[in-house]
Amino acid sequence: MPDLFQIRPATPDDRLQVTQLFRRSYPRLLPRDYAPRLLRDALPVITTAQPALLACGTYFVAVCCQSGAVVGAGGWTDISPTRGVSGTGQGHMRHMATDPGWLRRGVARALLRHSCASAWAQGITRMTCMSTLTARRFYAAMGFHEQGEVELTLAPGVHFPAVQMARDLAGTGDDDLYHAAGAPDGVGSAR
Repeated sequence: MPDLFQIRPATPDDRLQVTQLFRRSYPRLLPRDYAPRLLRDALPVITTAQPALLACGTYFVAVCCQSGAVVGAGGWTDISPTRGVSGTGQGHMRHMATDPGWLRRGVARALLRHSCASAWAQGITRMTCMSTLTARRFYAAMGFHEQGEVELTLAPGVHFPAVQMARDLAGTGDDDLYHAAGAPDGVGSAR
C-alpha cells in the first residue's frame, strides 16, 4: 500500500498552509471541550502559524502524497511554549494539529513519533506538552502522564485551559515507545 502522507521539516514557506490547517482543525475539533465565548477569543491567536516554529528545524508537517496538501503539523522545541527556560534534556511538543478529514489515519501519531525521535537524537530525554482538553486522551495513549491542569494566557484577558503532560523518552525503543493501538488522533498541544 502506498504511503498516504510523508513527514518533512516545516519551512517558513509553509506558513499559509499550516495556518489554513489550524483554521480547519481547531474550530471543528475544540468546541466539544471549550465554551463558544472562549473559542471566539482564543481561535484568532491559536489558528495562526508561528514563523519561529516553522523555521526552527524541529517543527514538522505531514504532507498528503497525492495532493501535496498539509494534513498535519507539529513538532518540538527546547523552549517552553510559555517562553520559560527548560531543564537540561527537556523538550516541549508544540502546536500539533491534524486536518479533520485526516483523523484516525495515524497523522498525529506519526508526527509525535517523528518529533520524539528527533528530540531523542538531539539529547532530549523528557518530553512535555500543554495539551488541549480535546487531545489529552491522545497524549495519554501515547504514554504521556498528566501533571495537572493549567491556564495559558494567550492574550490579555484570554485564558485557555490546557493540561500539562509529560513522558520520559529514555529507556524505550522507538518501535514500542510510540505504538498505541486505538489512540485517538486529533488536535494536540496548545501553541
